[in-house]
Amino acid sequence: MNASDYLQRSSLYRKLIHGPYGEFARVYAGRLSDEGFGRQCTWRSLSLFRELRDWHVGNGHDLQDLSEVHVERFLG
Repeated sequence: MNASDYLQRSSLYRKLIHGPYGEFARVYAGRLSDEGFGRQCTWRSLSLFRELRDWHVGNGHDLQDLSEVHVERFLG
């Protein structure tokens, strides 16, 4: 099963795209699909995206503040 198949069935993906970070989730998932990632990698990548979103909001940041600097802090 590839990323495209997984995304059609994924409740995690549906939750992400219908939230305030939906546009980011769509772009990210599109890239995963374009690269041909499998189901497990896509699931883990979207889970990591969800963790980034939760961390970003939990630290009092607004959606428009999400930047590479924040991603680096999250990963660091």
